Amino acid sequence: MKPRGLGVLLALGLLAGCSSDATPAGDSGESPGSGTLPVETAPPCEELPEQPAAPGAEALPSLTLPCLGPGPDISLDRLTGRPTLVNLWATWCLPCREEMPLLQETYARHGQDVRFLGIDTQDDPEAAAAFLSDLGIGYPHAVDADAELLRELGVRGLPVTLAVDEQGRVVDRRVGQLTPEELQELIDTLLA
Repeated sequence: MKPRGLGVLLALGLLAGCSSDATPAGDSGESPGSGTLPVETAPPCEELPEQPAAPGAEALPSLTLPCLGPGPDISLDRLTGRPTLVNLWATWCLPCREEMPLLQETYARHGQDVRFLGIDTQDDPEAAAAFLSDLGIGYPHAVDADAELLRELGVRGLPVTLAVDEQGRVVDRRVGQLTPEELQELIDTLLA
């Protein structure tokens, strides 16, 4: 293949996002992180409200995911009480890695008003924790080793960012790498 054709294929792959069907490099096919959570270098998870979201088409599924760092497991149907920005990502996904500093910057500005939760999807938890530590990411992350949430959402690629209102309803969803303007739109939706 000519170099120009290879560049076009690479660009198309980046524009399309990262497919979750791929097995991360170095993955043996076993569930990542089995027996290794929590990773102490990852940000801790917080206790969530006891009140689950009302069931409905807009609610997140009732999945419970382990915290990447210290702290309790995260029940996605209990992301209530305050607006939440949920970002599904993986270290093997280049667009995910590229948007992470933007998410941290937005967390630093709006974290007192909006809960942020990363969901490391089909990834090696140790690699994810090291990546978060290297970038100084301060918001908590859960681990979805089997991409259950991605399947429930009916999305095949990463990254995915969800705006969840204080009642636990998904009010907006973006698939693909966020621009600063798109991320601000999600924050504005949550703070409205």
